[in-house]
Amino acid sequence: METKITKTTNGSNVWPYVIAGSAIGGAIGYLFMTESGRKIRYSMTHPDQLADDLEDARYFVERKARVVTDQVHGFFNKAKTGIEEGQLAYREAEKKYISQARQVETKNNEITSTVHKSVDNFSRAAVSIEHSVLDPMCEMAALYRGVERGIRAFFGKGGPAQTISEGPTPIYRDTTRVVGD
Repeated sequence: METKITKTTNGSNVWPYVIAGSAIGGAIGYLFMTESGRKIRYSMTHPDQLADDLEDARYFVERKARVVTDQVHGFFNKAKTGIEEGQLAYREAEKKYISQARQVETKNNEITSTVHKSVDNFSRAAVSIEHSVLDPMCEMAALYRGVERGIRAFFGKGGPAQTISEGPTPIYRDTTRVVGD
């Protein structure tokens, strides 16, 4: 009797092999069929060339990093300079404003002082005019009135309540007098 041994395969056990075979086949196809794959094969077969290429790549990356770093530093330095210039302009404007405000204040104080001096001088002039001109005029008017009344009383031409409307008009009028005769 013959026995048949059959091997059964489960469908879920095949997929890892299919995926691994596809990856290996794809990698081999890439290495042998494309230009970049040929370059990789060449660098794997010539390791000293790969080291030189890596060293060149490192130098390239360092140079580019320095250029980018210098540009970033340049940008930050320009920004810092701009900020410093702005702060300097602000301080200068502040000093100029304070200086102008002090000039205005000084001018205002000068004008105020001049106005006070003018008012004081005018007041002194008014008092001086009053003492030197008006007071003597009032005294003269009072003296004139006194003499006039004295003469009237002497000649009997009226009492102290009557006045003559002739002659200079006194500055201070007596409101109690009666004009008559």
